[in-house]
Amino acid sequence: MLASRTGSTGPTAWILPFLSLITTAMSETAPKYQPQPYTVNISAKFLENTWAKVGDFRNSADINAPPWFDGPPGSDIASIAKHWAEEYDWSATQAEINANFSHFYTTVPPPSANYNESVDLHFIHQRSEREDAIPIIFLHGWPSTSLEWQNVIPGLVKPDNENQPAFHVVAPDLPGFGFSPALTGSRVNFGRKEYGAVFASLMEQLGYDKYVLYSTDLGTGIAMSLIVDYKDHIINHVSDFLLTFVTPADQARFDANQTTPEETAYINSSNSFFDQHSGYSHMHRTYPLTLAYALNDSPVGFLAWIYHLGQSGSDYQLSPDYLITETLMLSLQGVYSTIRAYKELFTPTIFIPDVPFTVPTSVLQFGGWSHYAELSGMTYTPRDWVERTANVTYFARQSTGGHFPAYFEPDVVVGHIRKIFS
Repeated sequence: MLASRTGSTGPTAWILPFLSLITTAMSETAPKYQPQPYTVNISAKFLENTWAKVGDFRNSADINAPPWFDGPPGSDIASIAKHWAEEYDWSATQAEINANFSHFYTTVPPPSANYNESVDLHFIHQRSEREDAIPIIFLHGWPSTSLEWQNVIPGLVKPDNENQPAFHVVAPDLPGFGFSPALTGSRVNFGRKEYGAVFASLMEQLGYDKYVLYSTDLGTGIAMSLIVDYKDHIINHVSDFLLTFVTPADQARFDANQTTPEETAYINSSNSFFDQHSGYSHMHRTYPLTLAYALNDSPVGFLAWIYHLGQSGSDYQLSPDYLITETLMLSLQGVYSTIRAYKELFTPTIFIPDVPFTVPTSVLQFGGWSHYAELSGMTYTPRDWVERTANVTYFARQSTGGHFPAYFEPDVVVGHIRKIFS
């Protein structure tokens, strides 16, 4: 268990003694590669340390710039910090996390010759009572954890009527995210193939030979490995973030005014994102350790970092409780372990498989990137662009939902999944 690793060294070592992620029904003699029931119980010392830093937060000076011009408004951050220090109740949140879902902890074998250490994982495994239920694994991205799926799990596991398909839901935390311990070996050798092998091993442990794969954000990059290396096990790949990078040929057509209105909107938004709005990802994938020192030491600063990206990708106002919970969940293993995933996964080919794939692919596209109008077309990848590498068998769009549709539009996401498998 993570709490026992008090002898660890490195940039996250300071945080380990403050954590107590307690498993139940787990013993020293338990089989190494067999999931065990798990109960979340974050230590009081970690929480006290965090709250003390929140109480000492120093806001930045207001230069009267337009809202969101330089980042999240100082008034927003001050208000959220005050709510965190005086009103937010982690104990109630933790009780809900434990009560609402079945949690497990396991270890999977070393994923490759490049990374020869085993990997520890936390995951939600919510089984349906239906005998005909379909296994489905959800892969989140950043800034997120397994809790991104909390609003879609109930409707998938227990549908409204017997004519609707039911699912056994598996929702892991990526290594170093949420309650999954950070990787202990050389992450220089841990790429999307290693991530893919980890989750394929998890599904094998659970006895699922055939299953549906749902991905978003960085999880979609991981999916690109699964649908190639484990294609015989994937029934369908459903993704709400299957983007395509603009190629030189696309840009040449755009420059020559030869693109369709849909292509033009997508290229404008994509170029704007990478020109003006992707500074966070550049830091994550170049010098994440430098950034982690600052974000580890300031919980409110880390919340502001998450708030900027989260709110610029959502048409919903992110609530203080949502932001605080996400910040805590992404702080547990140390900030470095989460942001460094970009160095492993976020490349120009993140959403392109090594070879064109044949796995049936369901593409869900949600609009609603609200604070920056120039990003409004970012998620509307032209279907024929997606079909360059994907076997698209289902395609749907909605004007709202933003970057977190499973959390903010759960009924819509569940409805699409039901329709795909009805």
